[in-house]
Amino acid sequence: MNSKNIYNLSTLPDNVLALRGDEFYKFIQSVVGEPLHDILKIQLIDSTRSFLDTKDIFEIFKYDSPDLFEIKTKSCFKINDEYVVKAGIKNSLTYLTELLKKKQQELINNNNDNNSHRQISYELLNKNPLLRPLIDWYEENENTNQNNNTNSKQSFLSSFINNITNNLSRAKRNYQYNESVKRFALSLYILGGKLTYELIRINLAGALPSLVTLNRLILNSNHIINEGEFQFDRLKQYLNSNNVQFGFVSEDCTGIIRKIQYDVKTNSFIGFSTPFDNGIPILQYYQTDSFEKLKTWFSTINKAPLLNIHMFQPLPSNPTSIPSPFLLSAYGVENTFTANDVLRRWLFIYEGCIKNQIRIIGFSSDADSKYMRAMRLVSGFFASLPNFKLHQHPNAFKINLTSEWCWFYLRQEQLFLFLQDATHLATKWRNRLLSSTAQLCIGEQTITIEHLRDIIQSGQYTRLDHNLIQTDLNPKDRQNYRSCERLASDDVLNILKNNTNTQGTFVYLQLLRLIIIAYIEPTTSLKTRLKSAWITVFVCRLWLAWLKKKIFKNQSSTQINKDKHFITRTAYLSVELNAHNLLYLILLVQQKQLPKESLHIFLFNSQSCEGMFRNARSLSGVYSTIVNFTIHDFLRRAAKLSLLNQIKCNESTNQSGERISFPIHHKHKADNDLSIIQNLDDVDYLDIEQVILESYEASIELIENLGIATLLINHQIYKLEKLSKFMFNELNSKSRVSDSLTGTINVDDDMNSESDDCEYENSDDEDNDYNNSDEDEDVASDNEENAESVQSIKTIFSGTRIKDKINPDLANSYFKVKINDTTKFLHKQSAVWLLTDKNDRLSTDRLSRVMEGSK
Repeated sequence: MNSKNIYNLSTLPDNVLALRGDEFYKFIQSVVGEPLHDILKIQLIDSTRSFLDTKDIFEIFKYDSPDLFEIKTKSCFKINDEYVVKAGIKNSLTYLTELLKKKQQELINNNNDNNSHRQISYELLNKNPLLRPLIDWYEENENTNQNNNTNSKQSFLSSFINNITNNLSRAKRNYQYNESVKRFALSLYILGGKLTYELIRINLAGALPSLVTLNRLILNSNHIINEGEFQFDRLKQYLNSNNVQFGFVSEDCTGIIRKIQYDVKTNSFIGFSTPFDNGIPILQYYQTDSFEKLKTWFSTINKAPLLNIHMFQPLPSNPTSIPSPFLLSAYGVENTFTANDVLRRWLFIYEGCIKNQIRIIGFSSDADSKYMRAMRLVSGFFASLPNFKLHQHPNAFKINLTSEWCWFYLRQEQLFLFLQDATHLATKWRNRLLSSTAQLCIGEQTITIEHLRDIIQSGQYTRLDHNLIQTDLNPKDRQNYRSCERLASDDVLNILKNNTNTQGTFVYLQLLRLIIIAYIEPTTSLKTRLKSAWITVFVCRLWLAWLKKKIFKNQSSTQINKDKHFITRTAYLSVELNAHNLLYLILLVQQKQLPKESLHIFLFNSQSCEGMFRNARSLSGVYSTIVNFTIHDFLRRAAKLSLLNQIKCNESTNQSGERISFPIHHKHKADNDLSIIQNLDDVDYLDIEQVILESYEASIELIENLGIATLLINHQIYKLEKLSKFMFNELNSKSRVSDSLTGTINVDDDMNSESDDCEYENSDDEDNDYNNSDEDEDVASDNEENAESVQSIKTIFSGTRIKDKINPDLANSYFKVKINDTTKFLHKQSAVWLLTDKNDRLSTDRLSRVMEGSK
């Protein structure tokens, strides 16, 4: 049959593309019948534009909800617990879609036909001088296109101008936007904010879509994030798009504004401290239709003071760029979870990734003691899980050693590796130096802040000589990493080295410099990285061995505590653990168990979490003084950042002429160019044993002026082998931990198995632009049973969502209450407002928050 007979466009109303509400539903029922009409109505798809913008009408049948039971029964067959849409309804949807698209194309063609034979008059050109350079520009593009056989005519600027001019000839309600303009609009909205976007949109008519359209695009983008949900399926899609299978996972917390908010899409309350089930956050735990239960939660459950997130950093798949980290999960917590919670959570993440053919190489955290304990238990680093043999997992790594290394304490089998974030380790190193309780010393030399204060205050040196300032020595400024870089600069080290009285402080800050070189600087060669890490280890072992043998006595000849003379226990174990895992990782690459890209150690940290927090804070409105966020705010901002990241990623590989360019700061233009950062081919020729010997010799040379060698020689622990055995015995006897944690290993050998794709729905906006889909007109009321009582001296509640009647489809978003014995419907967000007795505040400056917390 001829398609023209099937799609009889003459029967359609002229305004079919502008239909909304009841008119739209009547049209749908008259064309394709009641089943499809019901499917659209239950989803609030109430206009032709909304219908054409919806990717999958039948997606709702994937979800289990009692509200969908009746419509599933009418429209689907149930086969093996899955609902299959009836063929007739599918055909009706195809027919309706094609019919509307052909009508849309007909209107476009008619518009083009009316304009195709127009000629630009001389008078029109004189009255509109802008037309002359515009025509010249199009002609130049046309000539360039013909001469170079390129598609430059289709540049984004050309596409943008074409979109504007085409829209100016249409009615405002029929404006249309091509895909490149939509991507540009989304990027502008996310980066510039609502006010900036509206300023441009209302002054460039027809250039950009409305905020309603933008919000719909964001909702349909599959980037919405639910609290506590681990996005394994989306991670798989992201890694497949980058052709990556390996990566690192990091975990970190940040302070947030304590506030409860209602999320209409998940019908749950966000902002309470998330409960755990074996360390795993419970999804949508705070769901209720009882106002009394919400009151109980407010009175008995704490608001979450911290936001915990997990980031996945993919390995680079090519030498020209580093993939952006991916937000795996986010949820509110209190600082009450244990090392066992952390351990089980890591196992859950590992197994979830394995099921999606993703191999996690290791985990990183901020050097907190809970994370340190979990790392040691999993890796068996002077710790044990006698009832949980993780290293026997079939997918565990295993290295082969050609000889016994007495200085290497790590088990040969590891399920995954660990690195404590080196930036946090560096600040801990600095904070120990600035501590008022520590009395650091090594041999005959003291390690003190006064040596640095003398340099700053001395008339012999200016800032040109050392680049130090007084705030670098502020002990309350505990997260000042830039201060660490200045303290460990070559200028400061040279001044200290040339003074015989400051040798202890010189060695201490030299170790800080080696930590930065080994784990943070991206341009460090692989050999230098390994050597710097192990020099730090050996100096710390020599220092600690000297302290163990040295006898300190006070004036009353009582032996004193030696801990105050050394770095903190967590810092020392971090140094050991990082160096061991770096070496283990190199061996895995040498033995062809991992790709060489695994050796980009500067990516193996928790700074991706810090970056996510900074980016989320940067999305605050231009006139807002509140840069911090609630949990709900963060989830919405994270969805925007995820969408922006996808747009940037796609544009970087976009070969069409409509590519959108993003600005890059001149200091960061080479940040992602791995070809100039590090040569990983050196790993094939790296003699590890020789590097370790050179490291020990360098450590001996570094401490030769400190006066500790004599005592170590007298106790026969000066040589590498003797020192290593001594420290092993010390750590094994004094620092060993054990845990009775039990569990089972979920074995999944089939790394090629397929998992079901899943889409996530939630709400996301800057100012609740699309989190209020329940603002429809009042339709019906409910019965008065089980209504909870609220008393008020008022009878009119303007500005508060309290209604006499509600749309039955939106009943989940309201509590049924009795106000002064009259049945009302109280919106759940208004209920949160009613129960909130104070508004919490958080400092806008992260460093100030840390300083306040240390008082």
